[in-house]
Amino acid sequence: MFPDYTKYSLSLIIFILIISLPVNAQVVQELTSELTEHGHPNFQGYWTNPFQTPLERPLALGDQRVYSKSEVEDLRELAIALDKKRRSPIDPKRSAPKIGGEINNQADGNFEIMPIELAQISGEFRTSLIVKPKSGRIPWRRGARDIHQIWRGEGKGRFDGPEGLTPLDRCLTPGGQLPLLYMFGGVESELGNPAGDNPVRNIQIVQNKDYVLILSEYFSLYRVIRLDDDFRSGLGRKWMGDSIGYYEGNSLFVHTKNFREEQSISPMRSSPDFEVKEIYTRISEDEILFKYEITDLNIYTEPWSAEIPIQRMGADQKLYEYACHEGNYSVPIMLRTARMEEAGLL
Repeated sequence: MFPDYTKYSLSLIIFILIISLPVNAQVVQELTSELTEHGHPNFQGYWTNPFQTPLERPLALGDQRVYSKSEVEDLRELAIALDKKRRSPIDPKRSAPKIGGEINNQADGNFEIMPIELAQISGEFRTSLIVKPKSGRIPWRRGARDIHQIWRGEGKGRFDGPEGLTPLDRCLTPGGQLPLLYMFGGVESELGNPAGDNPVRNIQIVQNKDYVLILSEYFSLYRVIRLDDDFRSGLGRKWMGDSIGYYEGNSLFVHTKNFREEQSISPMRSSPDFEVKEIYTRISEDEILFKYEITDLNIYTEPWSAEIPIQRMGADQKLYEYACHEGNYSVPIMLRTARMEEAGLL
């Protein structure tokens, strides 16, 4: 079955209306002047987070904020070794998976690139993208529950209906509340981080006089940012929230709230009070420092923030169309199987 693109038709219309600029991909890639034609800081183009630095600091590092040069080199060598192992031919005589074991989609990763370098900010090789709190870890509130966990507590099963599944399961959104998704893990994990060319890392930014549009390669997800100082009442909650922004100096400040509750997903759970404030600062021709602060005291004990240096993608790199097939056939199959199991047919 072919993917259902109807949910993207509105995205395409909005994208065309907002951009309203006769540009193609190659032209956007070449828009590297400091200011746009409207006098705004120019963030246009394709950007990526190519680093292996994890969102959360490994517990063993405690309050260690920065890696030493020798530690950086050790992590680079470990990443190279893991990547070499990942690329090695699979043993054709390997045994079958254990009964009850899990099978992942590692085969997909074999065609991608594993990140090697670590993020460097202000001359420091950070041990985590999180800078506040000083632990470098998400300050979870004990016992906090999002809408999915509340539904489970009320006896609603994951496969009772499509609403019980996450937006990621349903191919609605990847679940993340940010256009550039957060990364967990690192090369200390045998699995490593998602690959450097994985679409969760890649975005395109387009600007005009009144709007900024951020298109994420993953799920072809877009966020429309109004250059405004007021949220619009009466719009209800939206999958990527309601975003307003303004320019100051060479930075773009964005404030987003009014997310749908169902957008909550591990590892960044949220409640109706979830808000995110972002700052995009162009620090060179080919680098942006992306900062964000998360506030949701129903889920976290305090606001927490992270910093991610993102780089301009190379001229030979592109964003590709992302089509999520699971929402076309996997979800109906899972729900039908659950009904058959309930009827004692399995």
